[in-house]
Amino acid sequence: PLLPIAFAASNLSKMSQTFPSFPYHADAKKAFEENSEESCACCNKKRGYIYNGPIFGVFDEEPFICPWCIKDGSACEKLGVELVTDISSGDDSKVLLSREFSKCTPGFISWQESMWWAHCGEPAVYHGMGGKNEIETIGGEDGLAYFRGLVGGLGEEAEEKQDEFLSYCGEYFDRTAYIFKCRKCGSCGGNIDFS
Repeated sequence: PLLPIAFAASNLSKMSQTFPSFPYHADAKKAFEENSEESCACCNKKRGYIYNGPIFGVFDEEPFICPWCIKDGSACEKLGVELVTDISSGDDSKVLLSREFSKCTPGFISWQESMWWAHCGEPAVYHGMGGKNEIETIGGEDGLAYFRGLVGGLGEEAEEKQDEFLSYCGEYFDRTAYIFKCRKCGSCGGNIDFS
């Protein structure tokens, strides 16, 4: 059967665009609602994806923003919003924020206040929420050591207790690690949050 021209054209424009990549966000698709019928407040197009992360700014209603307008920076510039506001340096270096990060990177949802981890003078790549297994996969033993340090001393057999604590972190627990990896040296870090 033939489809109405408007339906076919709108779906063709959605399908012909490859989801953009974001150098500071390893799995950025998780920051967007898929199959959305909302129009982007910046480009006024229905592109099938709408950002569902934090948006900071002054507005009557939170704007719907597509990933393409975040990627090119037009959403932040045209709408006067920010998607990431807090940066924490993991090595006490001064953090330089490029336009690519400050205007063209989706934020992430956290249970309390999101804090983007930085290392070697720039924001690190966000890899998501997780626990011991995810930390070890992304950051190896050095990553585990970093997060064990955040858990702190737990008396005798501290490392075993810290690993047990981290094993019960993740998206489906009442605590999670937000895992980042440095773009320059590969160090793994981040922070731990509680629901």
